[in-house]
Amino acid sequence: MFKSRRYLFLLIPVLWSLNLFSQQSNKDVSSYIVSEIIIEGNTITKEKIIYRELLFQVGDTIPDSDLEKIILKSKENLLNTSLFNFVTIETIPDSGYIRIVIILQERWYVWPYPILEQADRNVSSFLRNQEWSRIDYGLYVLINNFRGRKEILKLKTIFGYNNSFILFYKIPYIDKRQKIGAGIDIIYTRNHEIPYQISSDELQYVKLTNRFARETIKLSNFYTYRPQLYTNHLLNLKYTRVALNDSVLFLNSVYFYDNKKEVSYLTIGYNFDYDKRDSKIYPLNGYRFFFSATKNGLGILSDKGNTVLQTSVEENYKIVNRLFMNTSILGQLNLNNFKSFYFSEAIGYKNYLRGMEYYVTNGTSYYISKTNFKFELFPQTKFDLKFIPTDKFSKIHLALYVNLFFDTGYVDSDYTFSNSITNEWLYTGGVGLDLVTYYDKVLRFEYSLNKFGEHGIFFHLGAPINVTN
Repeated sequence: MFKSRRYLFLLIPVLWSLNLFSQQSNKDVSSYIVSEIIIEGNTITKEKIIYRELLFQVGDTIPDSDLEKIILKSKENLLNTSLFNFVTIETIPDSGYIRIVIILQERWYVWPYPILEQADRNVSSFLRNQEWSRIDYGLYVLINNFRGRKEILKLKTIFGYNNSFILFYKIPYIDKRQKIGAGIDIIYTRNHEIPYQISSDELQYVKLTNRFARETIKLSNFYTYRPQLYTNHLLNLKYTRVALNDSVLFLNSVYFYDNKKEVSYLTIGYNFDYDKRDSKIYPLNGYRFFFSATKNGLGILSDKGNTVLQTSVEENYKIVNRLFMNTSILGQLNLNNFKSFYFSEAIGYKNYLRGMEYYVTNGTSYYISKTNFKFELFPQTKFDLKFIPTDKFSKIHLALYVNLFFDTGYVDSDYTFSNSITNEWLYTGGVGLDLVTYYDKVLRFEYSLNKFGEHGIFFHLGAPINVTN
């Protein structure tokens, strides 16, 4: 029974998405020929990066009935690059021809800043525990739109409670047709405190003051393929080495498998992402389908491994003026040939039910659905803070939504962890306020109630959507 349920969790988003792809139609009407495209405001961004996001080019014939839709989608595409704070597209018709003027307001791209962050899973967990000794500090340098080519360069060094070094580089296009990209991701971490087991629905931690409990090295090389505007493929090849202190293994002999204190393995992963949402940060319209398959352990460095399959589908639409609905389903299936705490993360890590932020469980498979009704209290409005000398920060936008939500979930587990939330249906609900502003910032304040009758106020950063690999 459990096995059939696991596959059902994985297939539900796929079946739902088939209906979404069929909802397209076209109409032939009188047309305009694009005679010229003028781009203004791109002092750093190369024009080829901008042209890549447009649904039109010089010489194209655009039906009059489709013009407004094409202009709007092109604007959304440019905003979804996270390269611009504002995008304006103006059209100038002239005797069957049309000139299109694109006015951009670029963001600030270079972000060197100190790090002072908590080591808990989320902000709510930190506010609950308030263990100020679990603070990390360091330096983070982020360069977006590196060389004006939409490249991303990250360098991160962390000291304090945890130690880490991270180097990330991604170039979206390495070919003239702008379809193939590549990148590297290097991560080295050492942790004084790590979770080693779950008891009473909470992670149990082991803390070593003078020694590190875990050391991790990850070396990743990935490639991307974007044949169309809304379709993305990713292939990832990764080497991972994780070593434990003997104290961790003493507390949990199946932290890995076979009483091992160190594992090394190769990973190959594939992602497919079809995303037609109006915004990747806080969507109100459009849909997305995501699928990933990851194989840890290819039989070269380790004779054991697991395969993780994940599907997700999300739909957003307007019900009536200022009232929107968002619904999403995420399903994950973990096919492994061993029982392991490290390789069986489920609800409570990256993904959780609102109102159950403190709950954590591992399992072989799980699903989460989230439904949101959003009412626009304060529509997106632009402000000009004249006391700030640069328009990269002085021109801001704000929007405020009241959010009524309902989440459900299920974790299928054969493990013997002390959990009350495995192998049974979970549900939560509540209301909240979402503040959406520039530089991809979303601040959420929520009052939630879960199936156990527990309630509280929670604070989150980011939109209330499921996180995919």
